[in-house]
Amino acid sequence: MTINKIGLSVVATAVLSVTAMAGTISNSAALGLIGQEKLSLADVTISDGFGSQANSIIYIPTSIPATSLKNPVFKFTYTNAKSIVVNDDNLSVFECLDGNESNTTYENWRQVADSPQISGSNNEVISFNAVDGDTYAYNNKKYIIAHSDGADLSKADVNISVTKGSTADVQLTAELYSGDSQALTDATSPTSVAKVGPEYVARITQLFDARIDASNSFQVFYDQYDHGNNSEDDVIINVKRNVTLAGASLTTDTLISDLTFDQNLTLNNYAVAVAGGIVAGTQNDMNVSGNKHVLNAGDDANDTIALTVDGASKIEKTQFGYHAYVVEGTSTFDVIKSTTNNAGAWTIYGYNAQIPNVAGIGTDIETTMKFTNRSGLDADIFFTLIDQDGTIVELSSVDTPEIVNLPKNTTGKYNATDLLNLVTDPEFNKNASFSVEVAIPTTPSAVYGIASFKNLKTAQFSDLPVYNTSTMTY
Repeated sequence: MTINKIGLSVVATAVLSVTAMAGTISNSAALGLIGQEKLSLADVTISDGFGSQANSIIYIPTSIPATSLKNPVFKFTYTNAKSIVVNDDNLSVFECLDGNESNTTYENWRQVADSPQISGSNNEVISFNAVDGDTYAYNNKKYIIAHSDGADLSKADVNISVTKGSTADVQLTAELYSGDSQALTDATSPTSVAKVGPEYVARITQLFDARIDASNSFQVFYDQYDHGNNSEDDVIINVKRNVTLAGASLTTDTLISDLTFDQNLTLNNYAVAVAGGIVAGTQNDMNVSGNKHVLNAGDDANDTIALTVDGASKIEKTQFGYHAYVVEGTSTFDVIKSTTNNAGAWTIYGYNAQIPNVAGIGTDIETTMKFTNRSGLDADIFFTLIDQDGTIVELSSVDTPEIVNLPKNTTGKYNATDLLNLVTDPEFNKNASFSVEVAIPTTPSAVYGIASFKNLKTAQFSDLPVYNTSTMTY
């Protein structure tokens, strides 16, 4: 069919600014949602712009003067649409005779307007003229756009094109004009007929949260209560794929998840298990470029990535990041933005503290640390010494007899020089200041720590700051 642009008179142009919004337009068709990810890639075509059969968009005028309008012109405008394409030579406006729009039998409807014409700056307006000059439109009657073969009504074969990159809902308004005077007699407020939103929604419902057991040489978790054992921890990601607009011309895509972690985590020491709708990458992939999985995203899927320790290798304190994104050709769209620690962390169980500036050997400063264990349980103590060049040495009451543990309700005193004298690593610089991290695997709130240094020349004492990090996530 040939569609010509409608030409409105000067009077009609002037009345476009009229703000009377009286009639109503309903979206019983529930056209649905357009994914933002897809709109960023290409134009989207909605194939059912006016709904389908009984589930049609219904326009009800309420402000026609004198309750009826002779020779009506129906005008429908799709805001935020790029264009309208009509694929039907018999598209018309029909009035429901008995008020039951679900009855699509032809006898239940009266044809009042036809000859659709396209106009608007983006060709987003479709108008229908009355079938003849003696046709009337009435207040409070229901009007739909449909196709008729003389027996039943069927859906209007009208496509609405939405511009790529659009993030605004497609809004539909209806206006009613007099074909004789071109005067606007009724208008509706905008109604959303196609919502724009994320096609994929994902969130992390369970974080990595294992606590490393210092009393077992940092090789197992203290208690992994979610699994009933001390060797496994997992993260769970919930992925939902929203309902996509029926009939929209959308291409396929892939949803990828990428698990990241601190560089000091050696994943060769861990077994990786994946459950749910995801397929695991190889362990080598995890070591080199992060843990990438292809997600078979369903309407609502819970995907689990589990890490199991071998019980023989040291577990490092680790922050986990997670990134989920849609891949479409060369484009990617975030579903979960990649941020450090958004997937949880592994921390050391118990009391954790840091003393950032301890004097080395060969100075006139003597540093002393005291820790009181009021937990009611005997506890070992673990020291991590870090020199100015980043060399790390670990000492504990478990492996070194010279370092006493902390029996319940006792206070232990530890001299920094004594600790340095136990260091055998030649790379560790004992003569410069260094930092000390302390871990005591017992109830964190039941341990108290203080530190001080003494100037051996002046015999003066001063407190050193002890930063209790037991309540921090990392």
